[in-house]
Amino acid sequence: MTDIGSAIETFKRFVAENPYSGTAEQIVTLSLGIAEASNRLDASTFRLYAEQTGIGDKVFSKLKVVGKTLLSLQEKERRDVVKQLPASYSTIHVLCSLSAEELVTGARSGAITPSMSVRTAKDYTKQVRFPALAAADGEKGRWGTKQEHLYGVYRPEEVALGAEQLQSLQEALRKACEEYGVVLRVANTDGTRTLKQQERAEREVFWRGVLERELTSKWFKGMPEEVKKQFNLKTIGELHETPLRSFTGFLINADGGKKEFWEKHGQAYVAKLNYLMEKTEDRAQRFNLKRRLESVVAERRELAVWNNTLLKQIGFI
Repeated sequence: MTDIGSAIETFKRFVAENPYSGTAEQIVTLSLGIAEASNRLDASTFRLYAEQTGIGDKVFSKLKVVGKTLLSLQEKERRDVVKQLPASYSTIHVLCSLSAEELVTGARSGAITPSMSVRTAKDYTKQVRFPALAAADGEKGRWGTKQEHLYGVYRPEEVALGAEQLQSLQEALRKACEEYGVVLRVANTDGTRTLKQQERAEREVFWRGVLERELTSKWFKGMPEEVKKQFNLKTIGELHETPLRSFTGFLINADGGKKEFWEKHGQAYVAKLNYLMEKTEDRAQRFNLKRRLESVVAERRELAVWNNTLLKQIGFI
């Protein structure tokens, strides 16, 4: 048996020992193994591994997302999160739409529990990431318990706050609320912004979060310094915000070349297209980005599945 054949057989045994229908620990072990294999192997070999596992494309893609999210955590953070996860790969996948910080906070606060269902996980992630979408029912909040209105935040007319400042303020308020176990709700601003603009703003924040999970600070620190200088990038935040051409060029030059671009960074590229599409106010640019996104997902089924799965789980489609 060839070396690659022997390695695949070992991987198949690993998958059999850690079924995605098993315990939370088995699901996590399998997901981490898949993510580590994705980082270690070239695109064609990894595809061969995936095919030999007998796991469907959709499930395999979800497990890979779970693994990448958990790999981004520190060892102690990962242990704290794993012991709170339910024995359901679908529920764990939904929870991994949270940022690393939100996931750890949810686990340590007890908001995430081993008995959590997919539906409850979807409600929880939507409430954490998009308070404006969290519907209230009279005095009752999303969890069916009465809520007391404690404070209001008001902006004097002469104080101008840009989109980045508002987002920063919202994140700071949310963190403070989480510390005390209370919920931040974003005011209904129909008087100054259309519903469509609100939805676009929420999708922009969502896709920025996805981009941050796909391309982490830890990953960026390991990229070649000469390529960072070539593209004038000093931080991972600058990469997230750089124009699409520079974004793509950096990924190709820094990490695997054109041959491995789609396997390694296809999801990050789709997230970037979505993020730019929701962020821009230029209708022509938005149209061009949409056309590019449609072209990519039409050519690459696995990215279409991944893109639609994320949109569905957060309630956008």
